[in-house]
Amino acid sequence: MIFKKSELDTERLYDRARDEAIEIYSKDSTRKGRTLEQIIETVEYGHTAEWFLIEKMGWLDNPARYNDVIDPDGKWVEIKVTKIPQYAPSVIQRLNEHRRNLDKWGKPAANHAMIFTNDPDQDDTYKFYGYYEWNGFNFIEKKCVHLT
Repeated sequence: MIFKKSELDTERLYDRARDEAIEIYSKDSTRKGRTLEQIIETVEYGHTAEWFLIEKMGWLDNPARYNDVIDPDGKWVEIKVTKIPQYAPSVIQRLNEHRRNLDKWGKPAANHAMIFTNDPDQDDTYKFYGYYEWNGFNFIEKKCVHLT
């Protein structure tokens, strides 16, 4: 599956990213010395894949704080975007570590994850890389029935 950011309602995408970026910017611990515009750009990069699933595929925005989307079966799905496919293994490793911490802390977490690739220096094309399911310790690759 491939889509272009320019095919989306970029005004609504920007507003969604800006809202989350303002929350991130409001705390020194999450701001990390970045400007609000830098945070908006970073958030929008990831939100583009989320917004595609919401706008074009009929998925739902997850209302739970710091969670991404809900698929048509009601499953929470974490969405990640990375620059090139070669970075995907490290994205999965970070997903695994983060998910284990959420379990340890008793926080709600998605049992499914998706990775898209996009090199913003090249173009606005996003490509689906993989779909993963939590097995209790790691995310393992599975087929996503909603993308066929």
